[in-house]
Amino acid sequence: MYHQLLPIQPALGRYIANASYFQQNPEDFCEFKMVPRIFSTLFFVIEKKQSLEMLYGTENYIFRPYSVYAFGVGNLPASFHVLSEIEVILVQMQPGISCLFHNDDAHIFANKRFDITDIDQNTRDVNEKLAYADSVDLKWQLVQEYLIRKFRVNLPLKYGAVAKAINILCQKSGHFPVENLSEQVFTSNRNLNYLFMEYIGFSPKKYGDMIRFNSFVNLYAQNPEILFDIALRCGYHDLSHLNKDFMRYMGTSPSDYFSNTHSDINNWCELDYLKP
Repeated sequence: MYHQLLPIQPALGRYIANASYFQQNPEDFCEFKMVPRIFSTLFFVIEKKQSLEMLYGTENYIFRPYSVYAFGVGNLPASFHVLSEIEVILVQMQPGISCLFHNDDAHIFANKRFDITDIDQNTRDVNEKLAYADSVDLKWQLVQEYLIRKFRVNLPLKYGAVAKAINILCQKSGHFPVENLSEQVFTSNRNLNYLFMEYIGFSPKKYGDMIRFNSFVNLYAQNPEILFDIALRCGYHDLSHLNKDFMRYMGTSPSDYFSNTHSDINNWCELDYLKP
């Protein structure tokens, strides 16, 4: 599968963490497991010839061609099965930005996928134009123009506590006591939990656990040293805790996951795009 990172316009820098273009030829096959979804994601399916499926928890999602989908953050075991020719643009929104995009609380979209193709006229228009655009650059330009129209409202001041808390969690690989986290951002545990549910979709504790797990997968995939040493570095005090997280997030053991890694996409860890 061909994977190309897309340049993000300065006007979208505070809203978009990462954008990628994926293309697979008709004769190819790709299957990969996904690390926990730290970002809310937009998925523009430009072309699909046959099967593009996603196993998400107990749900099996089939994607239609020329459609737009939205994913909330997610901590359920998930994998993609790409069996034929596809062309997609994937946009990962900065934490908290889905609240602006959907104009609703993030927890409503956690661990869910929505077909938003017909949600409004702007989305219908960009989806139709994408079908006729003849280059990756033009397709990405159309998507960015669409996103700029969607993100005309600024984030409220109260989001600052969430952004600062996420920076701390990233710096600490997700391993930071929640009670200390609320003190660091000058609010109460209860209020920080409320803000995280509103803007992120999970509590600070659950979100920190997801960041810690992604930190481990990222570090070990890039430099496979002694597994326990990297686990300790990421805040795991024993291997049983790490194994439990692998079964919870990936549905498999660490050894099975890393031994079945065949593609750069398998270890495409979201944490790479969270810059404190």
